[in-house]
Amino acid sequence: MKLRGDVLKQIRRKRGLSQTALAEGICTQATISLMEKQNRLPKMDILTAICERLNISSDRIVENEVSGINETFNQIVDNLISRNFEDASALLKKVHVKNLESDFDKQRYYYLVGMVQVENNQIDEAIFNFELVLTQFATTSANIYLAMTTAGMALAYLKRGDKERAARLTNRSVKLIDNKKLIGSLHQWASIDCQIAELYLQLEDPDNAIEVANKGIELCREHDSLFLLDELYLCIGRSYILKNEKEEAKKVLKIAESLSIARNGSVAEDTILLELKNLEI
Repeated sequence: MKLRGDVLKQIRRKRGLSQTALAEGICTQATISLMEKQNRLPKMDILTAICERLNISSDRIVENEVSGINETFNQIVDNLISRNFEDASALLKKVHVKNLESDFDKQRYYYLVGMVQVENNQIDEAIFNFELVLTQFATTSANIYLAMTTAGMALAYLKRGDKERAARLTNRSVKLIDNKKLIGSLHQWASIDCQIAELYLQLEDPDNAIEVANKGIELCREHDSLFLLDELYLCIGRSYILKNEKEEAKKVLKIAESLSIARNGSVAEDTILLELKNLEI
């Protein structure tokens, strides 16, 4: 991750704050100076407190550095979103964990390996890798992968048939994202909202599924993004079907269908059309 000290400085000045005023009660003025002049990334609790004082999200001043491994990870994530698990698995095999230098990269690696294993029904292996993320990296990297991994663990236990533990882990992941102290991109925040909403749906809790999906929709609207909007609306439509509110389900699924077309035939389109067809029967 890379700190944008120039952006931090601009925002601080727009807020009418000196370095000393921004630092008060959080860190030293020298820390702020190093952040702005040398792009020095502080501890995550300091970064979070500074962002809260400036009333900004952390991704305004923190970005992932573009590197070969970062590009590979991004491709794996894209394949997972597209449900292209075979290509995701092939790319992961090209990553050598011993060559990963940062805890953040290792955290991403074990999370992605776990997600591929869940989809391949390698549940024990997936849980092992998720636990590595949650036990070895939970205190060193306060980013959204903690919530994503917790949700991944919930999915693993759900596939194992342990609904009680899956529900607890799902609720825990909600608490993590509600704290608003995790660093993540728009796509990551939308993805975790979609993931949790689908978990609630599988747990036969449609009200919570609708609530979380609507948070993801609002986030995408705020950023003028179509990313995952069709799948979020699909989840809401399925939740209304579970609630036996067929007319409301039709309205929402029609929106999902239009969004899926706008996203150039995303993987959700066939499922949306099938749900609409079933409602007509």
